Amino acid sequence: MNLEIAISIPDLWGEQIFQKNEWSSINYLVGPNATGKTRFVEELNKQCKNQGLKVRYLSSERLFGLERKRYDLFGHTALNQGFDFRVFQEYKRQGLEFGLAGDAFPILKEKIDIKIKIEATLSQLFSRKIRLAEEGGFLNPKIQKTEAGNEYSLRESECHGLKELITLLTFLYDDDYNCLIIDEPELHLHPQFQTFFIQEIRKIAGDPQSTPGRKCFFIVTHSPYFIDIRTIEDLKYCFVFQPDKLPTCIDQLEGEDELRIKHLLPRLNTHHKQFFFATRPVFVEGYSDQQIFGFLQDKRGKLLGASGSCIIDVGGKDELDLFFRLCKKLNIDAQFIADLDTVFQGRLRQSISYDDRCTSYVNEKGLGENLIKAIGEIERKISECLDELEPKLGNLSESDSLQKYFKSSLSKENRIEKKRYIFLLGLNYIREKIEALIPGNKYKISFIKGKIKHIIQASKCVGVYILSKGMLENYLPEYNGNPYIISDKTKSKAFEKERDFILKNDLTERQNRARYGELINILDEAMRIKEINMDSFINLTICDLIYNVQIAFRQGGIKNEDSLKGNATVDWQTYSRIFDLIEFSLIEGGFTCKIKLKSLLDPREREFEFDDKVSATKFQLGEN
Repeated sequence: MNLEIAISIPDLWGEQIFQKNEWSSINYLVGPNATGKTRFVEELNKQCKNQGLKVRYLSSERLFGLERKRYDLFGHTALNQGFDFRVFQEYKRQGLEFGLAGDAFPILKEKIDIKIKIEATLSQLFSRKIRLAEEGGFLNPKIQKTEAGNEYSLRESECHGLKELITLLTFLYDDDYNCLIIDEPELHLHPQFQTFFIQEIRKIAGDPQSTPGRKCFFIVTHSPYFIDIRTIEDLKYCFVFQPDKLPTCIDQLEGEDELRIKHLLPRLNTHHKQFFFATRPVFVEGYSDQQIFGFLQDKRGKLLGASGSCIIDVGGKDELDLFFRLCKKLNIDAQFIADLDTVFQGRLRQSISYDDRCTSYVNEKGLGENLIKAIGEIERKISECLDELEPKLGNLSESDSLQKYFKSSLSKENRIEKKRYIFLLGLNYIREKIEALIPGNKYKISFIKGKIKHIIQASKCVGVYILSKGMLENYLPEYNGNPYIISDKTKSKAFEKERDFILKNDLTERQNRARYGELINILDEAMRIKEINMDSFINLTICDLIYNVQIAFRQGGIKNEDSLKGNATVDWQTYSRIFDLIEFSLIEGGFTCKIKLKSLLDPREREFEFDDKVSATKFQLGEN
C-alpha cells in the first residue's frame, strides 16, 4: 500500500525525518514509553487523511466521558443522561477530532448491521445483551445478563473492558472508515480478548486503495499479545521506537537470514516479544539462566523494568545468534549472555566477528584480521596442546575431583570443538597441573589465556558477555559436580537448589558479590541497571530540618526534646514520618541533636548529628 509519510519530531529526533512510502495492511508501532509513538500517529492521522483515506483515530484516552462515576473535582461528563439525539453529529465530530470513542453508540443506533454483530459478540463472549434505550431524547445503552438479572446502565455499572471491546468493534465494523489508527487497543482487555480483537482485524485487513471494503491498520501497542507476527512480511511492518532514535524496521533480509528468521517466527512467543518493548533486552540461552539472573537482580533490589531491561531465554546459541541479528537490524541495544563454548561452536561467533565494533577492537589490539581468525589461532594452539596432553591423562590424580573430572571428560569426548572447550576450562581450574604434564607448551598456554581474554572483551564490545567459567552452573555455589560436562538432569537439580537458596535468603550486597563474583559484574554491566538513590533528596529535607531547629533555638523556642517536637517553626509532626529524635541536649550556650532515619525511607536507619553552629546548606548525609 502506497502512502507517502514524512514525520518530524525535532525534540526527539533532531533534524532527522522519518520517511516511508510502502505500508502493510497491518502496521505495528512498538517500543518503550516516551519514544514518540503517540505524537507520531497524531501526525500520521493528518497525513493519511490528506492522501484520501477515511481515517478513524482512537487515542489511548478514548473512553473519556464513559467513566463509571462522576468526578466533580477532576471534571465531569455530559453523558450522565446518555447521548443527546440532537447532537449526534457533534459526538462524531469531536470523536474524530480528539480520538474519542463515545460516538460508537450513536453509530450502533444508526447502523443495525453493526449492532447485530456487536450483540452476537456480547452474547457469546460475555453472556450479555445490549439495548439502546431511548429515554427523554437521550440514547442510554443498557446491559443485561443473558441468563438472568436486571438491566443496568453501561456507562455507570459496566467494566471498562466491555466498553473497550464494544467501541473498538464498532469502528472495526463501520464502513465509513477504511483506516484505523488505534493507540493501545489492549487497554482494559485481558490477553484472550486482545487475541480475539487482532483476529477480527485480520479478517478485514487489506489495501483499501485497491480493494474496497478492506481496511488498513496502524496499531500502537505495549502488549506482546497484539504483535501477531506470522510471516516475514508481518515482521517488516513492525516499527520499533527507541529513545532519541528514528523508528526502525526491517526493509529487507539477506537470503540466509530470511530463511532462519522464517523458521524462528512460529516459535516467537509472548515472552520473546518483550524485546520489542525494552530499551536494553538481555537474551540468555536457557530458562534456568533467565530465572537465576532474574531472581538475583530482584533480591539485590535492581529495577530491571524501570531500567528498560528484561531477561529473555531463547533456547540455545543459534537462537541467540538469530536475535542478535534481528536486534541489530532493528537498532535495538540488545545484550547477550552466552556460555564459553560460544567461542568454539555456533553461528553467534561469526556474527560477532562481522560486527564493525568488534572489528575495531580486534584491529586496535592487533589481534589479526578479524575475530574468527583470532579464534582459529587459539583452536590450533589448543589442538597442539591436546596432542601432547591426551597420552598423559593417566598421570592426573584420581583423588583430586577437578583432575578426575577433567580426565574423564576429555577421554569420553570425541568432538574436537568440545575437547577444546574442556581444555580451555581446565586452564581455569588445574592450569598448573596441565603445564606440569606438558612443560614445553607453557608459552602456548599463556598465548591461549591472553587471547581468550581479548576475545571475551571483543565480544563484550558488541553486547555479548561470555561466561569465562564455562556455563552458569559453575558460578552457583550449590553446584559442586563436574564443571566440564554438565548433564541436563544435573543442571536442573543445581538450578532448583540455587533458586531455593536465593528465594529463602536475604544476602547483603557484599555477601552476594562474595558468593557469585564475576557473575554479578556481568549482570550489572549487561543490564545497565538504574538505581533510585534518595540521598540527595533526603539531604535537602535534613537541611530544612537543621535550619528550622537552629532558627527556633535562637528565638528561644527550644529547650528540650518536648519543646523541639512541639515547636511550630520546626513542625516535627511532618518530619516524624521519616525521622526519630534520639537525643537533644543543651551545651555551653548551644545544642546538639541526634536524629535517626526510619526504615521506611532508609533500610540502614542511618543516624546523623548537628548542632547550632553547623551550616545547614552544606550538610551531607554520611554512609555510616
